[in-house]
Amino acid sequence: MGIWAEIKEDFRAVFKLDPAARNRLEVVLSYSGLHALFLYRINHRLLKFGIPFFPRFLSQLARFLTGVEIHPAARIAPGLFIDHGAGVVIGETSEIGTGCLLYQGVTLGGTGKETGKRHPTLGDHVVVGAGAKVLGNITIGDYVKIGANSVVLKSVPAHSIVVGVPGRVIKKRMVRMDEAGPVEFLDHIHLPDPMEDRFRALEERVAELEGRIQKGKIASQTSMRIYNTLTGKKEPFEPLEPGKVGMYVCGVTVYDHCHIGHARSAIVFDVIRKYFRYCGYDVTYVRNFTDIDDKIINRAKQEGIPWNEVARKYTDEFRKDMGLLGVEPADVEPLATEHMQEIIDMIKVLEEKGYAYAVNGDVYFLTRKFDGYGKLSKRDLDDLMAGARVEVNEAKRDPLDFALWKASKEGEPAWESPWGPGRPGWHIECSAMSSKHLGQSFDIHGGGADLTFPHHENEIAQSEATHGKRFVRYWVHNGFITVDKEKMSKSLGNFFTIKEILERFDPEVVRFFLLSTHYRSPIEFSDEQLKEAEVSLDRYYTTSWRLSGILATASKKERSTPEEKVFDGMCSGFDDRFRAAMDDDFNTAQAIGVIFEFIREVNRYLDSKPSGESLLERVRRAKDILEGVGRVLGLFARTPEDWYRVLLNSRKVPMDEAGILSAIDERKQARANKDWDRADRIRNELLDAGILLEDRPDRTDWKVKV
Repeated sequence: MGIWAEIKEDFRAVFKLDPAARNRLEVVLSYSGLHALFLYRINHRLLKFGIPFFPRFLSQLARFLTGVEIHPAARIAPGLFIDHGAGVVIGETSEIGTGCLLYQGVTLGGTGKETGKRHPTLGDHVVVGAGAKVLGNITIGDYVKIGANSVVLKSVPAHSIVVGVPGRVIKKRMVRMDEAGPVEFLDHIHLPDPMEDRFRALEERVAELEGRIQKGKIASQTSMRIYNTLTGKKEPFEPLEPGKVGMYVCGVTVYDHCHIGHARSAIVFDVIRKYFRYCGYDVTYVRNFTDIDDKIINRAKQEGIPWNEVARKYTDEFRKDMGLLGVEPADVEPLATEHMQEIIDMIKVLEEKGYAYAVNGDVYFLTRKFDGYGKLSKRDLDDLMAGARVEVNEAKRDPLDFALWKASKEGEPAWESPWGPGRPGWHIECSAMSSKHLGQSFDIHGGGADLTFPHHENEIAQSEATHGKRFVRYWVHNGFITVDKEKMSKSLGNFFTIKEILERFDPEVVRFFLLSTHYRSPIEFSDEQLKEAEVSLDRYYTTSWRLSGILATASKKERSTPEEKVFDGMCSGFDDRFRAAMDDDFNTAQAIGVIFEFIREVNRYLDSKPSGESLLERVRRAKDILEGVGRVLGLFARTPEDWYRVLLNSRKVPMDEAGILSAIDERKQARANKDWDRADRIRNELLDAGILLEDRPDRTDWKVKV
């Protein structure tokens, strides 16, 4: 290889090994290690041509200019990178392989005064940490990592890690299956260091103090806090009846397939219900279906079927979608058409109290008579225009009055009433059903933010006017889903049905995506966001896979590690941290952060290579913790094997499970025949297809690479 080819390889190595390298000009002008190598390449050629004086003179000039001293007689393969090169010394008979990395203060020196080879030989892709000394005629194998400030006096086998004074090998080549495939435990950036044990002790102390602080915060928190739309602030949760929670959530109008916005509301309140039960509350959860509405009647005409068949059809579709998303049925799922008597009775009371008036078979609520109308949506009556679903006509006394009962038109479904045949307005349905199943006052009323006005505002007016008492203690509204910063809605035509999304992504991925943002915040919907959610879920299942493997194959020999103290502390404080997140207005995003912080610590503990019964106890504890919080969030219910079967489809792996198992059997036979080349070739073919293998004592497992 010519000198310019070598210099080009050195230049490329900067960008390969230094993530801070930004552009070519910056590297050419400011990287002293590269300058020193450039001058060395020239000096080495001059020396080989037998030119006297100049090679040594130029090498001293290079040392003065760059702080790096490289003897012109040293033999350095292309692709060396000297990072922050001040103080680097490379002796006369040193040899350095391709792709090596030296940090500042490194010395490749000789020992003794004998002639001949006195300096070390470094193999390919060796990393030498800051301040390390490699002394004498010794050989450092390929892919060795030498810790900062180590002094290496003996040869080191390939794929080893060396630390200390004198240098000692602390790890042979060790590889585990991670999210990105087979990886070594340590990388170029996280080199071993003699100070590591001290820093680790400091980390343990910090973790202990953080745990105490967190417990102090929890102790000072008198109760769960919920953001109340009515007051515009977080409030301590105090149910009407101690230990019990009554919760009503507005369901869907069943005239079409549900979109991702419906999924968000259903999942949010499903988790809220689950968390209340996790905390020991007796929960009654009511979610209605609006099964009579103008949209249902119009859809029946379009499809040429009766209106009640439309309602039944899309109610069933809703339940199928929710089942796939892991949303459990509500405790009570009332239909508007099954509560006509309750609706009529409530309208009669409002009419008797002067809050309602009849006109030509229609009945309207007298909005201005109700003191406090607009308190939920923070709107002033004088500034209000007729809102969504409020029909404006000359029969009304006021444009803001809304329908409680609608006279039926010819061919429309109708129920008998004191005002003639007709059907209920949208708002009165929820007031009648919620009071029937939860009482005149109850704890939580939920729904999407788009229901705040006019639907929930009207519910408050008609319910409190009827019963003369506070309707709901806490109003909880989930935020919108947006597409290109615009609210997703059917009217804008930018919505995606749940069925469409589940054709491309697994339901658990969708659920994770929706819970990864606080329920009141808007979510920007995109395939990229869902792919990120898939990657995050894979982190969990990779860890679960690892834990299951340890339970099946762990050594009985007891071996403790310093990391177990931090791990035990994380386990002990996990429930407090998880509850602190969820008690803060059901912050599932923060709770998921707590879970993945725990997953990171689990892997860190396992990386320290513990063994014995204490390891098995900790692994079982970790699995119990993760599965327990998974039940609260409705996540992590699969086995890792089932998850990887899902990824075969979503990642479009060009093999099915039968093909993978056949390849594993073929590889097993090749290994039995000691045909190692064939066995390696099969593994590599699977890896190219996106399949990773892990050999266990009794079997070989597979997973999809994400």
